[in-house]
This record gives sequence, structure tokens and C-alpha cells, in this order.
Amino acid sequence: MQSDGGLAPVGEFSGHRAILSGPAGGVVGYAETSKQVLSDVESLSGNANDFSTQQVVAFDMGGTSTDVSRFAGSFDHVLESVTAGVTIMAPQLDIATVAAGGGSRLFFREGMFEVGPESAGAHPGPVCYRKGGFLAITDANLQLGRIVPDYFPKIFGPKENEAL
Repeated sequence: MQSDGGLAPVGEFSGHRAILSGPAGGVVGYAETSKQVLSDVESLSGNANDFSTQQVVAFDMGGTSTDVSRFAGSFDHVLESVTAGVTIMAPQLDIATVAAGGGSRLFFREGMFEVGPESAGAHPGPVCYRKGGFLAITDANLQLGRIVPDYFPKIFGPKENEAL
């Protein structure tokens, strides 16, 4: 996978064109999934809509960053982007990345919360993992009701058998 969402044969693969291949894979994945879901809905309802007129926005929160992108029947490309202050000049999907993810630690300083740049990591992870971890964005989202614990398997706690 390359940063532009395309595949490259091994002999033609170039590292500088794959720096953002992970997020690009996510965009291609949700775009294809969205097409299939819409097709299934159309066939069930008998209502034929042209997928190219539908827009899908993806929000992909990882451990230390969050990627946001849009798909409206075709992929949006850019030839240059700046990530962490570094300019990348290569064809790539248009993905906006913010420097905060679910594992980004929260600190209470001078009467307000600040985010990162430190990460809670997967082990011990955020406080809600119940492994003696650090306060993180995931904990805030859980307290705000943005995360539904019932949707997660019971893999938390020291014995990895507790709910979130």
C-alpha cells in the first residue's frame, strides 16, 4: 500500500511514497465498506441511489493520533502535506491528522486539561483499562458517554476478564 491508496509491486516500492500507507489503507477500507453497505441498503429498500453522490466522513482514532478523511465516490489526493512539521512531497490521499489519539495522556494543569504529547501506551494503557495506567483521552470519552462499555469484550483489568 502506498500513501496514495494504490498498491505497488515489490520491485517498484519506494519508502517515501508509503510514509502514510497505514492511514491510506484505512481510507480505502472504509470507502470500499461504505460502497458495500450502501449497495446492501439499496437492494433491501429497492431505492437505487448513485453512490457517487453520497459522502462519507471517517474518524480514525488511534493511540496517539486521529485521522479524518472524506470519500464522495472518488479519492481526494494531494501532492504535499506537513506532518509533525515535516513536509512530505509525494502523492497521497487527503487525510487530516491531529496529534491526539485515545492513548494521549491528559494532564490537569493550571485549572484545565492538557493533552499529550505523552502516550499511555497499550500496557498499562488508560485508567479505564484497570491496569494502573494513566489518565488519557479514552478515559475522558468514556466519562462523557462517547464510548459504550457494552460494545467491548471483557478483556480489561489485571486478569484481563473485566469490562471496560
